[in-house]
Amino acid sequence: MFRATTVSTAVIFVLAINLRPAVTSLGAALPDISVASALIAAVLVALPLWAIGLGGWATPWLCGRVGTHRTVTFALLGLVLSLAGRVLGGPIPLLAGTALACLSIAVLGTMLPLLANGSAAFTLGLGLGSTAGALVTPAVVMSSSWRIALGLWAVVALLAQQVWRRTPGEFVSPRTASGWVPAWALTIHFGLISTVTFLVMGWLPGILRDAGVSPATAGACLAVSMAMGLPMMWLVPGWTRRWNNQTLLVIALAAPNAIGVTGLLLAPAAAPWVWAAATGLGMGSLAFVLTTISLRSKGSSLALSAGVQGVGYVIAGFGVLACGWLHTYTSAWRTPLMLVLGILLGQVISGHLSVTRRTSKLPVPGPLVVLPPRNAPEVGV
Repeated sequence: MFRATTVSTAVIFVLAINLRPAVTSLGAALPDISVASALIAAVLVALPLWAIGLGGWATPWLCGRVGTHRTVTFALLGLVLSLAGRVLGGPIPLLAGTALACLSIAVLGTMLPLLANGSAAFTLGLGLGSTAGALVTPAVVMSSSWRIALGLWAVVALLAQQVWRRTPGEFVSPRTASGWVPAWALTIHFGLISTVTFLVMGWLPGILRDAGVSPATAGACLAVSMAMGLPMMWLVPGWTRRWNNQTLLVIALAAPNAIGVTGLLLAPAAAPWVWAAATGLGMGSLAFVLTTISLRSKGSSLALSAGVQGVGYVIAGFGVLACGWLHTYTSAWRTPLMLVLGILLGQVISGHLSVTRRTSKLPVPGPLVVLPPRNAPEVGV
């Protein structure tokens, strides 16, 4: 039993690492991508959110027809091919490859909260992948090219696919629920959190560079931001289970982002490391909402995970595109950053509404069951 649980946790961690490098590497390399004009850059930051949203809606359908194991396998293979293909041409392959990569990420991201069952291995792996994408990519861009810097993440996805291929047994397919899941406040909360998260990953280096910060420092600040999110990704799942006053937790997690965005608005070049660290600590809000989705997905149902993430990412896509359009229209960051502060206020309000109609501690669903080969006894993930 101990060995099976350890392997399952390790597999979840390896899969989760691949949920963000496709996006954070793009944000880190975006100022250096020669085929990305200002408009294409704005679309590239918003496109992952729409693609992830659409992929989240399709996941229950795919899982119900081919099974959980094959669904994850197809997603990983799609991620490998799209990450490799998006660097082989001009803006069209870059856009198409990013969209296909994020569709694959959507499938993984919808399945993992259920497979993880509230485990911190999920959020920690996600945070580590975000940090690696932001930290490694600028160094590779400087030593070689943006194509190699983005393409290397296809190798990471291929390694994850090989790990999953060797995972014994077959996860029982989560049941799908018909009808709309009544979780509108949680959906809006997830959408607003994702808006801020993807804006940081996509635009932080550009904001700092436009303020006079050197490219190397701006890229390093993004890496610091992602790194500061790592301890939050580890700690917040436990806080989500234990804190009785969930509204206070929502406010506490949003506060660092408010500080960081305010600093970027008023004096971006004065203390870039401080603003980057603050936005990184704000990543704890993402860990909170993902853990909440995982713990509320009773009976291993995909309905809540697919509904909240599907609609939430589409909401975030429009928010990110609006900020990008405002930047293009005004040729400055002041108005977009003021909009982000408004989004953070909405994040707190929706977070409060999403936690007020439940008991102080979230019910934990039973673990998903792994069906090992032949007649071996069943074990829990």
